[in-house]
Amino acid sequence: MKIEKRSVATCVILSIVTCGIYGIYWCVKMLKEAVQVKDENDDGLVEILLGIFLCPVGFYLAEKKLGEGCQQKGIAHDDRSVLYLVLGFIGLGIVNYILMQSDMNAIADQIAPAAAQEPQPYQPPQEAFTQAPPTEDQ
Repeated sequence: MKIEKRSVATCVILSIVTCGIYGIYWCVKMLKEAVQVKDENDDGLVEILLGIFLCPVGFYLAEKKLGEGCQQKGIAHDDRSVLYLVLGFIGLGIVNYILMQSDMNAIADQIAPAAAQEPQPYQPPQEAFTQAPPTEDQ
């Protein structure tokens, strides 16, 4: 499971500057990462399509899977799925993006120390082989 930390302010500014195109990209990446917390093999296609065309429902479903995945892995997470529905239906969908990205950043912080503690396989140091200068016999 790989969760990319993103600056919320940068994402919002890029969404405004690109007239929403970056917002769609951001939505796709964020929802896919949220769904994969529960199941790494889940591509999140249903949540992504609903997130693009019916934003509150896509975020609701992704949040449900995110919550289940966090619970399975023992990661602290507050369920905001109903809040995403309410905010989306009253026209504050960008707040959904901000809240979910903030949650994803917090989860990434919780996962990163655990990943750093995993033992890494031994890799011998790579030595630079240099060619000896030619001798007179050659």
